[in-house]
Amino acid sequence: MAEPTILETNASGELEIPAGVLGVGPHARFRLEHDGEVFRLIPEVQPNAETVSPSERARTFRDWVAQLPKRRGPAVPGEAWRRENLYD
Repeated sequence: MAEPTILETNASGELEIPAGVLGVGPHARFRLEHDGEVFRLIPEVQPNAETVSPSERARTFRDWVAQLPKRRGPAVPGEAWRRENLYD
């Protein structure tokens, strides 16, 4: 059986849970449910793209692009993308 993880509140009374404990990446959302002395974190389902505003979708896309590895080789010249050159 795995060792339990001990969590402690900080000076402000906030509880920080390491990402590795939750097993999720950045920006994961959880609903906190309280039942007596038991607290449960329930993963929130990502909202449907139809209900997310265009600006939120754009921000999410820009955040995703920013975390991609940086290009290390030369760029493909613009001439290579011209339709008549794609089939050579």
